[in-house]
Amino acid sequence: MELPEAWQRAVVPPLPTTRSDIVDEFARTIYGRTPTGGEVTELVLRSRDDGVLDGAADRLRHHAVIACPLGNLELDTLTHLPSGASDAPVVVVLNFKGNDETIEAWPYAKATAAGYAVLTVDYQQIEPDDPAPSAAGVRALFPAETWGAVAAWAWGLSRLLDIAGRISGIDTVGAVVLGHSRLGKAALWAGVQDERFAVTAANSSGCCGAALFRHPAGEDIAAITSRFPHWFVPSFAAYAGRENDLPVDQHQLLTSIAPRRVAVTSAEDDAWADPIGEYLAVVAARPSFAPNAIGYHLRPGGHDLLEEDWLYVLDFVRKLVD
Repeated sequence: MELPEAWQRAVVPPLPTTRSDIVDEFARTIYGRTPTGGEVTELVLRSRDDGVLDGAADRLRHHAVIACPLGNLELDTLTHLPSGASDAPVVVVLNFKGNDETIEAWPYAKATAAGYAVLTVDYQQIEPDDPAPSAAGVRALFPAETWGAVAAWAWGLSRLLDIAGRISGIDTVGAVVLGHSRLGKAALWAGVQDERFAVTAANSSGCCGAALFRHPAGEDIAAITSRFPHWFVPSFAAYAGRENDLPVDQHQLLTSIAPRRVAVTSAEDDAWADPIGEYLAVVAARPSFAPNAIGYHLRPGGHDLLEEDWLYVLDFVRKLVD
């Protein structure tokens, strides 16, 4: 894929002096400051089905209670674990439609055959995806904090890793965080903030995810803040139509994960997520990574998290381990 002329014309700010500078700038400008706190105080195994997925995996359902400063957050999680595993690494991933909907949609059997456990939860159990929700989410459980829903979901991904650490058979060393679309944005922000994630994988994450703001294609700040103002800090909307005035761009978000690993996946027909802008961010970030520590994959098709995306991420991780 050739770099387009628009990239050559773009004025992209240089990387800040330190990693903390760039993380602070992204927090201030886009995502908000994720507060510290939130402890898993209870984890109850609700059900366990051994030998599902052709006898090669166990399916576990847990109910978790997470104590926050102003109350408890309760989550119902689904885990697929390789049968007989004693130290399986884990992929944590939020889902859009409920845990049961993932059973047919996601290639759990291939993930567990590769030796990985997969732990998921409905993202709206963490924070409602609504600018005026009828029920409060985790952001209401912290006092006087300014953070968007993307940051709240990122916080939830870290709590899923806490939960994984309490499940027998899982080893959180080498953990992978994966997300699609808006949850790909959350996965990237989780990977930036939580260094326990050895690999961060974002699929079709687009604007405010892996795509460059300064590549003029796909969704832009005006569109995303008009439809989803609750995802970000309120002041971010002031940059609508002023992308070149942003003090950051998304290749800098990727570099702030280095030297840990990053995988970015895109789809050819997913113009709204701007696959070219995602590719350019990877190209611009590559000098900050060791060889083969940042990867990019483009597949045919549209906006979805498909088996091909999963298999690319799992293969990317495996090559790093081998």
